[in-house]
Amino acid sequence: MLVGRYSAFLDANVLHPAFLRGALLWFADARLLRPVWSQDVLAEWRRSIQRRHADLDDTKVDRLQAIFTSQFPDAEVTDYAAFIEALELPDPDDRHVLAAAIVGRCHGIITANLKHFPVEVVSKFGIEVVHPDDFIVNIIDIDENKAIAACKRHREAMTVTMPTAEQYLERFEICGLIQAHQRLLPHKELL
Repeated sequence: MLVGRYSAFLDANVLHPAFLRGALLWFADARLLRPVWSQDVLAEWRRSIQRRHADLDDTKVDRLQAIFTSQFPDAEVTDYAAFIEALELPDPDDRHVLAAAIVGRCHGIITANLKHFPVEVVSKFGIEVVHPDDFIVNIIDIDENKAIAACKRHREAMTVTMPTAEQYLERFEICGLIQAHQRLLPHKELL
């Protein structure tokens, strides 16, 4: 992973759950990564939210999307559709992710679906595929102070649930971010 502003294409499965999206976007706010997404990924994210949270109407989802997309107005990549058909992946429905990452000049695709993006295919384009747990640990390793400060701001911004530092760290475990949880645990007093 590169030191500095890593351009990370965020797959839909890291934009939902909300906790993971929040953590990644607070890291982006701290300039530890440059988030990149596409309309196709945002549409997948919307469908996922609406499936899991039937109580959220379109207006609430629109408002939520507007909040995070307005914070990163340069994050959306366009003009990648022409490349989709030329790409081969195990799941053809994921080709739009790779196409957008290529056009967006991303260093990596952050996804929980590693098997959908074989290294031998994706690396041809100078892109790596990284699990969100590994990615967060790498961010912490690159700039521990900035990463911990971003986590603290993330926790403090969670005004509805107002988690303690311990509860905040538990969320990493709940999201399957075991390494990140272990890496942050010694710093809980700073969160």
